[in-house]
Amino acid sequence: MPDQNNPAPDRDSGPESHAVAAGDHLAAAHIMIGDVGVFAGDWGAYEHHGRNRHRTGFVGRLDAQRGRDGRHAVFSCDRDVAEEIVAEQERLRDEIRQRLRAAGLRGPDLDAELDLAYAPLRFDGDDVVLDERGVHGDAEGLSRICPDAEGRYAIRGQRGRWEWQAVDPADCDRVAGTPPTASAQPARVPLRHSRLHVPHRRLSVTSLTDSATHDGVFTATLCLDGTPVGVIDNYLDEGKTRLRHHDPTRFSEGDLREFVAGCRFRREPTDTETVLDRLVAEHELDTQIATLPANGILARTVDADGDFCGAVAALESLTGLDQFDQPATWAGLAVYLMTFDTSSCCAGWQVWLGDTWRPVPALITIA
Repeated sequence: MPDQNNPAPDRDSGPESHAVAAGDHLAAAHIMIGDVGVFAGDWGAYEHHGRNRHRTGFVGRLDAQRGRDGRHAVFSCDRDVAEEIVAEQERLRDEIRQRLRAAGLRGPDLDAELDLAYAPLRFDGDDVVLDERGVHGDAEGLSRICPDAEGRYAIRGQRGRWEWQAVDPADCDRVAGTPPTASAQPARVPLRHSRLHVPHRRLSVTSLTDSATHDGVFTATLCLDGTPVGVIDNYLDEGKTRLRHHDPTRFSEGDLREFVAGCRFRREPTDTETVLDRLVAEHELDTQIATLPANGILARTVDADGDFCGAVAALESLTGLDQFDQPATWAGLAVYLMTFDTSSCCAGWQVWLGDTWRPVPALITIA
């Protein structure tokens, strides 16, 4: 489907628009691994009043993310939607065929240019055959896309030529397939201080104690609807964060597994230790922010992925948030933060500006 001769304008990585008409549960920003959403490729996009629109969006399940910041989607769809993708490819081929004929091309020359722009795509029984020999040659260009055990198809080409993205249904002229209702789509709430999304905020940490003994790192109280249900701890001899249950009848190991299964970290499924660590960090940073003096600023260290990695600094000497519109303020802050000890995972600092974390620009040294 990609048109190498006439690519659609590239989109930046800024905030995505929301599908007001279809509901926020289908907004591109909401769709994470395992969710059903609407997908399209930039090759089928066109500009309308300064924004990209898509002739057709295709309903499918997001199975993986690739590329920088997970920008490109690998999704699977049922047979009906796969047939719509094949039909859309043929429609695009018809458009480029007419364009090439108008330019004077005929016969093998036209076929070669057409196959280079939009590869032939067809059904052969239950398989989808993708013919990219015009791009990759005879040895590697012909591939079969077979349905998986669920009868789903993941239609994508070789070597990154087909880059699908989750899109908002409101940005599509039509949607092929039946989108899920809001009640059928998982609800997820983003935490303020990490890239963890949780199914609900009923589960939270309410107290945290750094252990002074040789065998413990921290203990934290985990509550469900404000009632303690267990203790999260991390012991040096094991090096793992775990939950010890007070009342398994109220919150069992199965309940924890279900909660973790509904979580997404960096938009992907995650594990129990990651979830518990981020719930502890959420409480720690919220407490630090709540106890700041007037005009106080909180800075934290983050790793290369922007995840909190342990060190915080309460900066009481700064005059207030309004000073952070001045480059000199950022430069002074960067110099000051260089005096703090940091762990090996630290890739930089962020500062809390009332509603979001903002990276502290690194100092630029000129030799």
